[in-house]
Amino acid sequence: MKQVSKKLTPKIIVALVISLLVGGGIYTTYFFKQEVLNQQREKLSSEIDVLIPYLFDEGELVLNPEKIDDSVKNTGRLTILDKTGQIRYDSSHKELAKGTREKRSEIKQILDDGQTEGYAVRDSTTVNEKMIYVAKGVYYQNELVGILRLSEKYAGVSQHLKQFQRYVLIALILVSIVILSLYFYILRQSKKPIQFILPILRNAIKNPDEKQTVVDAPSEWQELYQTVYELMDETNLLYYKQLQNEEKLAFLFENLDIGIFILNEELELVLANGVTEQLFNSPKQSKHYKNWFNHKKMSRLIQEAAETKEQVQGDIHIKHPKNHDLNVIIRILDSNVTEYVGIIYDVTDMKQIEQVHEDFISNISHELKTPTTSIIGFAETLLAGAKDDPNASEEFIQIIESEGKRLLSLIQNIMMLLKTEKDIYLLDTVVSNPVNVVEEELERYLYKITEKDIQVTFDSSLTHQTELPGNAFQLIVKNLLENAVEYTGNGDSIFIYLKEMDGDLVLTVEDTGIGISEEDRKRIFERFYRVSQSRQRNTGGSGLGLSIVQHYTEILGGTVKLTSDLGEGTTVIVRIPMKTKVD
Repeated sequence: MKQVSKKLTPKIIVALVISLLVGGGIYTTYFFKQEVLNQQREKLSSEIDVLIPYLFDEGELVLNPEKIDDSVKNTGRLTILDKTGQIRYDSSHKELAKGTREKRSEIKQILDDGQTEGYAVRDSTTVNEKMIYVAKGVYYQNELVGILRLSEKYAGVSQHLKQFQRYVLIALILVSIVILSLYFYILRQSKKPIQFILPILRNAIKNPDEKQTVVDAPSEWQELYQTVYELMDETNLLYYKQLQNEEKLAFLFENLDIGIFILNEELELVLANGVTEQLFNSPKQSKHYKNWFNHKKMSRLIQEAAETKEQVQGDIHIKHPKNHDLNVIIRILDSNVTEYVGIIYDVTDMKQIEQVHEDFISNISHELKTPTTSIIGFAETLLAGAKDDPNASEEFIQIIESEGKRLLSLIQNIMMLLKTEKDIYLLDTVVSNPVNVVEEELERYLYKITEKDIQVTFDSSLTHQTELPGNAFQLIVKNLLENAVEYTGNGDSIFIYLKEMDGDLVLTVEDTGIGISEEDRKRIFERFYRVSQSRQRNTGGSGLGLSIVQHYTEILGGTVKLTSDLGEGTTVIVRIPMKTKVD
């Protein structure tokens, strides 16, 4: 703390007070004089602005002395000068009011200094009075064509202003007396250290952020003062540490991903972070919890915590402003005043993942159950005696084989979907020509294509080999062709295009089959999803083909796009970043 090392003597105090009075008097005199001058100046300037349109027409002076005399008889003295400063008219009509006035200061400000307005206060030799002069240039098309000057007797400070000035001086004297009184009061108090230091300590308690400054203590009390200073220093330091901790806590409070709120004993919300506000779309202000949250289940949880005085936990669902699943925990703060702390966890994503897992497991169970039930049923039929009938046993064994293959295919597809990006790239990267991959897959489906009399057109503009990880591309082609062949009618067509575009390998598979409705297109890439009317289980499909295509395309860093209309066919476009290798 900074201490005053030297006491102010009465002589210095008196000198300061006198200086204050003299300075204040001089300043107020100057202020009032300047104020009066400005008022007269503004008045004359306004009057000149009124006269200019009547005296100049398109830059030409309209000089009618009698008419001008009549116009300015109630104003001050008017002088009209040309652009060189020569007098063209003066309302005083005195002999001295002739010739040039280019040396007058108010005129020089316009002619020499380039100002639009000039003014001066001086004794006039023409009218033998102290006058205030205001001159304004008249411009036409940005060129000076003349000067109007109005003057009147300088009014000076009025009696009212002089009286007000005296009041100000009296006020300054009173202030000086108060200052002197305070000084002598402080001087007297400094001789009573205990009585003097108590207010300082009280102020330090009320305002810990302010450092206290006091005058020197008498030598016999110096140790006490020093101890007090050290104590206040420590208090100030602790206060700023507390502020820093509060700022850190506030930062964490507002930047947590969980919602937090505090209720007082009357169950009014006194604090809520931004997450809580966003979830419940409520303003941060003290309000009863029922109005603030406006949610029945949340209100029941809070009421239960208030009644039982124990921790309460529950799940709630909110619809506005967005759908959210929340887990809420309300705890009681152990303190002299009862308060309730609410912690809100947004478990929406977790609920969605759980739902996806449940749907996935349910679909897997259903898909595995169908072929498994068939295999067990026909095996039991064979064991029950059907094996002795050669025709029946052969038919049943073929069905068991078919269902077994279907089961194996389903398991393989599921395993494909479970492969991650890491699993794919752990496979050896092979150099292959995508054209050969498509042609090989077409050969595998040649029997079905021929059986359904499907016209297949394959066109490729690709001339490079590309590095593809494992058999990922082959699986994409296989599933697209399988879907196209399966859902294309007899005698329809399939078009396959392969090309390179902007460094991407672009594969397009288009069929003229049954197509997909707009409602089904929204879910077509979901696992185990089949179009309700066109993709039934009796076709042998598992509903995983397009899911596998999307899964492996994304792993390879590409995109897949599907367009279709019911009854108009389907087009799937796959884009995969590629590394070309020159043949």
